[in-house]
Amino acid sequence: MQVRVLGSVDVVVDGVPREVRGLRRKTVLAVLALHAAEIVSAGRLIDVVWGDRPPTTAANTLQRHVSYLRGVLGDRAAIKARPPGYVLDIGTEATDLRVAQRLIQQGKQSADPAVSASCLRAALMLWRDQPLADVTGLGGQAERLAMIRLEAVEALTEARLALGEHAQLVMELEQLSEQHPFREHIHRQLMLALYRTGRQVDALAVYQRMRQSLGDGLGMDPSPALRDLEAAVLRQDPELDPPGQVVAAVDLSSRTGRGVRFVETPAGRVAYTVVGDGPPLLCLLGWVSHLGLLWDHGDPRRFVELLAREHTVILYDKIGCGLSDRARTDFTIEFELGVLDALVEHVGLDRFALFGTCESGQVAAAYAATRPDALSSLIVYGTCARGRDLARDEVQQSVLALVRAHWGLGSRVLADIWLPGAPADLVEVFARTQRASATVEVAASLLEMFYRSDVTDLLPAIQVPTLVVNRRDSRAVRFELGRELAALIPDAQLVTLAGRMQPIYVGNVDHAASVLTSFLGTYRPG
Repeated sequence: MQVRVLGSVDVVVDGVPREVRGLRRKTVLAVLALHAAEIVSAGRLIDVVWGDRPPTTAANTLQRHVSYLRGVLGDRAAIKARPPGYVLDIGTEATDLRVAQRLIQQGKQSADPAVSASCLRAALMLWRDQPLADVTGLGGQAERLAMIRLEAVEALTEARLALGEHAQLVMELEQLSEQHPFREHIHRQLMLALYRTGRQVDALAVYQRMRQSLGDGLGMDPSPALRDLEAAVLRQDPELDPPGQVVAAVDLSSRTGRGVRFVETPAGRVAYTVVGDGPPLLCLLGWVSHLGLLWDHGDPRRFVELLAREHTVILYDKIGCGLSDRARTDFTIEFELGVLDALVEHVGLDRFALFGTCESGQVAAAYAATRPDALSSLIVYGTCARGRDLARDEVQQSVLALVRAHWGLGSRVLADIWLPGAPADLVEVFARTQRASATVEVAASLLEMFYRSDVTDLLPAIQVPTLVVNRRDSRAVRFELGRELAALIPDAQLVTLAGRMQPIYVGNVDHAASVLTSFLGTYRPG
């Protein structure tokens, strides 16, 4: 259960958003959420909701609003009456603001810029719109939340500069400097990014522009720190040079947490995470993904945690998705295999289990067929031998055209296919996560790769123990396609999960995880 204020004010229960009806009710909830776990007096709530001329019935109306909000939250104890008012009491992370503040603090405190960037990106993803977008009377609080976000953006920029991402940052910082002409920190970061990309003259021009803005607008001079940076740029101080490549070491001999790490590949930087303890299990996430959002949703988080009880689970965002570099928009199975090779080498895997879903299942199968000595076992879920069999050609072309023309609508259409019969709010959350994970072009290109890929000729060459898992009534990947795939792999086992919804973590997630761990336990590397 969570109250969200970093956008429109609403409530999320069991991962599904619930609408709060009425401006005054939203305002009451927003004030309680901004002071979660603290008593807010009834007088303060009345002042915010009705201003300095409340009706004589304000106290009774406030009680009715609180009763309504308890119903939306699904728990009468969620808002407790405590003299002289009320307190929102739903846990330490009762609001998206609390979660964001925790992530921001972790990001600022981490000495590892990659971990810092991961935490800060995850925090910033919680801002869905202007904070408190649909309530009135809280303008000062909205400005405070906007400032928290801006400071998180600045902290993320510092981490990215430490990671050597100065070239990617220039355009973003130029836009930020226009939006915040008196913000010295942003201008300092822009000067540094420009200097590190060989644009010394432009870096100095930023300083001059900032100096003039401060003088004309505020009657002030730049701070000593900014003046020192100008001097360092003029003398081309080696201290300003880009940092060396930051590569986080990976130790699979000990239990590893959820921090996001990065590896440089010929195609760009790849974000990955390692969690759990035991024999290594490398997971290829299907279609689009975002490691920064993985732990925000209960079902996928639980699925990974169940696997991690017995295995060291390695997950990564493909190039183009999530926290990995997003510049590329052209994808093939051969390209994905090259990225996978680089990750395997970096992590230091010898023999490991490989698990792939959706089009990544085809990549996993191709890896098993062409690198037979690398794997101890293979699991593929929700995939097929030939992408063209997923739907008629005209249907595939229509879906691709829709995604490219209107990613918002296209993501919802695909969510309906993957989650047939799911509540509309759940479909919207799923679609919104897709849109956060990839640009329209990347999403369409990866989907097109799935449609055009054919691994039929490779499947008979797979020699490692293989488990093929499919949904009995999936609309996205029909059951018979999984059965055909299994028939083409020597001695492959076929397991069918009940249900219509495609994601493996939807439905009986404990059973789905146990299917995988039981198979993996039989074929541990040794």
